[in-house]
Parts: sequence; C-alpha cells; structure tokens
Amino acid sequence: MKKNLFYILILLTSISCFQPRYELSEKEKEFNPYQIGDRLIFESNTKKLDTFYISNIDLVYNDGLGIIEYKQALRVYEGKAPKENEIHDKRTFLLEICSGGSKEQTFIELRDFIGEKQNLSDLRVKPTDKLETNFDTFEDVISIKSNKSLDYDSKIYEYFWSLEKGIVRFKKGDSSIWTLKEFKR
Repeated sequence: MKKNLFYILILLTSISCFQPRYELSEKEKEFNPYQIGDRLIFESNTKKLDTFYISNIDLVYNDGLGIIEYKQALRVYEGKAPKENEIHDKRTFLLEICSGGSKEQTFIELRDFIGEKQNLSDLRVKPTDKLETNFDTFEDVISIKSNKSLDYDSKIYEYFWSLEKGIVRFKKGDSSIWTLKEFKR
C-alpha cells in the first residue's frame, strides 16, 4: 500500500512539473509603477493620514498538486516586513497582476476592492482623464469602479489609477475619499 502511494505521488508530481507556464509579458509587468521602498501618503476628506509602504514585490507561480497550468503573478506588498522574532507577516498585497493562462485574460486585483477582478487589457484601453487635487495634477488617470451597489464601510468601491504613479485616490463605503498627498521614492 505504501509503495503504491509513493508511485502515485511520484506520478502526480511528474505530471504537474511538465504543465505549461504562462508568464506575464514585460508590458503587463509595467502596469506596476511601484518599487520597493516607495511611500504613498494619503489624506482623507476628514484630514486623516495613512501611509502605504511598498515592502516587497514578488513574481510567483501558483503551486500545488494537480495544477493544470502554472500562472505567473506579480504581487506588490504593502506594510512593514515582520521582524526576526515575529511569527505573523502582516503585510497585505496592494496590487496583484495575474496571468490568465490559456482560458482567461491577464487581470489585476487591488486591496480591499469590492468589485470584480479587472481585465488588464480593458484597463489599458480606457480613456485617461485629468485629476486635479490639492496636492498635484495627474494627466493619466483611469477610474476603476465597482459595479456592486452594496454599502461596505471599510471597503473601497472606486480607485483612481495614474498610469505613472499608481493609486492617486480611492473612495470607501464610509463616504471617505483618500487622495495621494505625497509620493516618496
């Protein structure tokens, strides 16, 4: 019995090792404007401040037994990396760009967004608008808006994305509007 189980595991591992790999193109990776160490300081319409610290950027593949396709993802993590003696990593992904494999288009996901995954090719052809804030003017902004009408206090229902700077404004269900005040590289 143990011998059969060993052969089955070897077979499954061998099969999954030879599955096709779908990598992100350089153009798809360029949708990420961030670098490790970037700091994004946002101010809300109630004068509260929040800072996003880009702590890590990884290129990873989905893994596990029985994978049909290996799809590459670029993950941008926000938050401080854990100290050496800390058990939990409290970083969250701010942006994830995922290869769709053979059956889907490449898509992005944004932190705390209540909407669906966004097809990257659709975002790239969206017309850009000018966004003037108290802190800066952005000429290349697209709106990424949820199609859900439910009221989620802590969730984001609309992002304003600059092709050069990334997130420049977002709106939450609690009626707060957060605007990029400073981008430090």
